Amino acid sequence: MSNLKHQFKILSITGDLFITWNNNLIEYLTCEGLNKILEGDNTGKSTDDPDEMEKRKSKVNRIIKHHLDDGLQTKYSNAKDSKILWDKIKARFGHQKKVLLPSLMDQWNKLRFQDYKSVIAYNSAMHQIIAQLEFCGTIITEKEKLEKTFSTFHASQELLQQQYRMREFTEYSDLVAALLVAEQNNELLIKNHHSRPTGTITYPEINVPTFNRGHGGFNRLKKHGGHARFDANNGRTRFDGHSRGGYHGRNFFHGRNHFRGRGRGRGHINNYRSPRYDQNN
Repeated sequence: MSNLKHQFKILSITGDLFITWNNNLIEYLTCEGLNKILEGDNTGKSTDDPDEMEKRKSKVNRIIKHHLDDGLQTKYSNAKDSKILWDKIKARFGHQKKVLLPSLMDQWNKLRFQDYKSVIAYNSAMHQIIAQLEFCGTIITEKEKLEKTFSTFHASQELLQQQYRMREFTEYSDLVAALLVAEQNNELLIKNHHSRPTGTITYPEINVPTFNRGHGGFNRLKKHGGHARFDANNGRTRFDGHSRGGYHGRNFFHGRNHFRGRGRGRGHINNYRSPRYDQNN
């Protein structure tokens, strides 16, 4: 039996989390079609074969013992009938219904949506409390689940809470689905914002300190109505303007960059590349 895989957590000898263990056992047996045997139904699946029924009882008995603490397995090792074994375990730990009910009701009253960082965490905590309350005989309705969630939104989200109320949900699961979608969209929005905050986009810049050093060329050009503009297509800075009296081909740059202008004609500088363009290329 030690080589078999546990389908859920075993029941400790102290009976801690008996309610959760009970729910897991019933759910697993239901999936296997064996839950009726614990209810005293000796027919189980439709069969007239007594040997088949004994096999089914034996399988249930083995599943229960396999999910018991070693100490409990030793205590109930002589129990051959699964229904008798089940009744003994419930008689030993079933009193937890009355013991746990006040504590569970206190947990339910203190449950608040605003105390959890995610919708999934809140939803999981709620269902865990509800499952134990139902085992103790207390049923939480869909209306109570919805009201518990709406009334425990953070005070700063009052408008958001009202918007969800106006959608008139009748099923708690529908509200959770809507909250999950909103949470995912909000996380995506924040992620995109942090990846490139507002105002961080770069724009092309022109750099003309070299031209300014050449006999005050740019300042004199600006004085006479000239201006500079950056051509993004070829990465060159272009200076245009009217030169009163002209500069007669004076070279304000060293190398192949020349400003040419005569009389009141429009002068321009060819082949001047900004330092940024040179670095990128």
